[in-house]
Amino acid sequence: MPIVLDDLKLSYTPVPKTACTSLKMVFFDIENGREFVPFRHNGREFHIHKVYASVLFNPKQAGRLADYRRLILVRDPIQRLLSAYGNRVVHHRELSLANARKELFAHDLAPDPGLEEFVTKLPRYMKAVESIDHHARPLVDFAGTDAGYYTRVYRMSEIEDMVADLSAVAGRRLTVGRLQTGGPKLSVDDLGRREIDTLRQFYAEDYRAFGRYFEGAQG
Repeated sequence: MPIVLDDLKLSYTPVPKTACTSLKMVFFDIENGREFVPFRHNGREFHIHKVYASVLFNPKQAGRLADYRRLILVRDPIQRLLSAYGNRVVHHRELSLANARKELFAHDLAPDPGLEEFVTKLPRYMKAVESIDHHARPLVDFAGTDAGYYTRVYRMSEIEDMVADLSAVAGRRLTVGRLQTGGPKLSVDDLGRREIDTLRQFYAEDYRAFGRYFEGAQG
């Protein structure tokens, strides 16, 4: 379900690799009046994604929020995927033998794939490793297929506008940091024509539903 602040009649739908860690921090601040600090309880670690999960779109939940302000931040799908590759595959090494040996062998996949191989075999890598599936899933899986459902759809370049609007709702100045930034910064120029076409086909529903809000070169 989205993050829902009933007192303010406000909801935000987080989408992985779309500044969602940073915005979850902002919403925690709005709801609790303080910065979130990771903690341990009974031997378990709790980070912001344990407090606010990014989950798949639920039409029943959407209906409950009919009279709420419904916000979402969106990003070009190819840029999302490149960010996921740089952060989850290169930086966190989630497709290394150390972290996913059993899953990779079970699906006959090479560890630590280069960008071209990762894109070419994206559905297989997603099926093999849950965290890759979570970060690479299409936007519409999290947001639904109707952009008109949202009171405001913010582009990535409008994140400061989003935080300013949230500050007005909260009645105090909020700030947004940049989190989960580890890994190389890749662009569409790092992809070949075939990989771009593969990704545009994979994320075709995202482009149909939210394409007018996407920014940057899309090939």
